[in-house]
Amino acid sequence: MYDISGNDTRSRLANYLKTRGFTRVQRSFFVGRPPSSILRDVERSLPRFIKSGGDVIHLIPVPEIVVKGLKVYGKPLADITIVSRLTVIA
Repeated sequence: MYDISGNDTRSRLANYLKTRGFTRVQRSFFVGRPPSSILRDVERSLPRFIKSGGDVIHLIPVPEIVVKGLKVYGKPLADITIVSRLTVIA
């Protein structure tokens, strides 16, 4: 999840996450199951998207046991198939 004030920076971050294999669930909420090498790359890259004191990015690794209990009510905004560890960028 993220709250980025600049439109250009916000768009660049969304595009970056998509290229790294994350799926957009909502406007500022992405999920994915990246290999550890890609996750490390993402973790190193995220700070460069922070441009103002109010900008924030949350990277939340979710254990497999929690992912298995995931429930979605209603029509999901994205088709997400999760079979193992999930990483949320929110």
